[in-house]
Amino acid sequence: MTILSRLFYLIKSKISSILDELENPLELLDQKIRDMEFILNDARISSAKILGNIHEIERRLESLSKESDEYIVTIKLALNKGNEELAKKILEKKLDNDKYFNSLNTSYNHATSKGEALKLQLRQLQQNIYDIKIYKNEALARYNAAEAHKKINEIIGNTSIKNTSLCISNIEASIQKKECFISALTELDFDNELYNEITSLTNLDLNLELKKYM
Repeated sequence: MTILSRLFYLIKSKISSILDELENPLELLDQKIRDMEFILNDARISSAKILGNIHEIERRLESLSKESDEYIVTIKLALNKGNEELAKKILEKKLDNDKYFNSLNTSYNHATSKGEALKLQLRQLQQNIYDIKIYKNEALARYNAAEAHKKINEIIGNTSIKNTSLCISNIEASIQKKECFISALTELDFDNELYNEITSLTNLDLNLELKKYM
């Protein structure tokens, strides 16, 4: 294994170790959404009970208001009949009814204020869940892209460097083998060697030939 290959596998091993220690962020996000949806559902049930009580109070107030109006009619009728004593008794009932109405109306206003605050909180929680789901879709695309990039790097790392190194090594071995073979052929080319020796014997000595003309 070459130095480059050893370095690559060392880096890859370190990166894999780090990635293995990290949890899938999308799984954490899914769990967060499930938790929030559970809270939202529980809050809806609790809020529905509170709002239901408010509606009951509202209906009771309407009934008390009608009773008060009826008391007024009865009081006037008693007075018209000259029955002042009966009118006083009915008036006492009306005053008790009005007192109860005012007390209940105060509770109703307070409960209504809390109910509106609860509905606002529920809408905010629902919006938060919606926003997180939107972000999750975006994060999923980014996460998948990162995973794909990681796999591509792993494929490249596992094949290209190793295969390239192996390919170069094979080519180098093949070239050296051919060079050695050619060298061996040259050593065994006796005919060519003999021809060279004969040629050297028959070559004219130019210096000797030149002396003939002196």
